[in-house]
Amino acid sequence: MLGGGLTLGLMVPFATGCTKKPVVVPTPAPDVAVLTGAIRSEERLIALYEVVTQAQPDLTARLGPMLAHHRDHLSVLRRHYIPATGETPTPTPTPRPVPPAQPLPALRDAERQAAADRVRDVTGVSAGMAQLLAAIGACEAGHAALLNRTGTGR
Repeated sequence: MLGGGLTLGLMVPFATGCTKKPVVVPTPAPDVAVLTGAIRSEERLIALYEVVTQAQPDLTARLGPMLAHHRDHLSVLRRHYIPATGETPTPTPTPRPVPPAQPLPALRDAERQAAADRVRDVTGVSAGMAQLLAAIGACEAGHAALLNRTGTGR
């Protein structure tokens, strides 16, 4: 979808011996920062869902499909990341969250925040990236609505 459009080349003179040859130094396009942020967001959501389902296995059947969606989102986002574009998709390991006392409200709030972040992300990126982020944000908003309907306790 995005092809090689995530990097822009910057010509920089580089001295080697007696000759000067231009060297292409990749600089990140605006999509790269947004993409790596979305990747980190999906990693955090996956970690939160995993910690909740491990702490409360009775929620696995309800939360499993949403966790699967986030794994799919992460896979798609990573496919769009092109190495050597100036940022890494995961500069540091995602910290393992602590199981929340109220897991469904915590997941709902995380989904709402992620959906809101994707809405902000679509401004200033390429059309293809905007479509991808909008689709992911819509899914996250749907998860938040579903979590709202499935109760707020536990």
